[in-house]
Amino acid sequence: MMRSSILLILVVTVCIAIVSSDSEHNIVRIVNSGSTNTAGYTIELRRDGIVRWTVAHRRPLLITTPSTPSSTTSVMSIRLSSALTNSVFESVQAALPLSQFPPKFCIKSVSFGTSLHVIYNGEQSPDLNCPLEDVRLIALNKAIREVISVLQINTLG
Repeated sequence: MMRSSILLILVVTVCIAIVSSDSEHNIVRIVNSGSTNTAGYTIELRRDGIVRWTVAHRRPLLITTPSTPSSTTSVMSIRLSSALTNSVFESVQAALPLSQFPPKFCIKSVSFGTSLHVIYNGEQSPDLNCPLEDVRLIALNKAIREVISVLQINTLG
């Protein structure tokens, strides 16, 4: 009896540890730095297609409605199609480890230049707003841009 209780506790503990660690591995973060004139944003895409994004406006919105709070941060969430979700995760998997790519630096506008990075499993991509040469990063950039397009994130204002 004692042995089966210990075994049960061990199995439950292992399952909880797997679920806890697995949830972080199933999130792709897309981070846009914003600029002097544009808001930055963070997108979190889960493997089940749920995507949540936060836009950090540089200054308070001038016009507010019940659907647009007067705060400087907006948070929204939807479910993406399975095809787009799979495309993003497949592109990320193909580019792993992201740390294999050296950081990218490129000339950008002072007022509108932003950086765009993907973070997965604690690793960060180089700046996807800079010219890319590796086909894996080009594919990742394409998939990420599709997500950004679907979300229609407003970064002005």
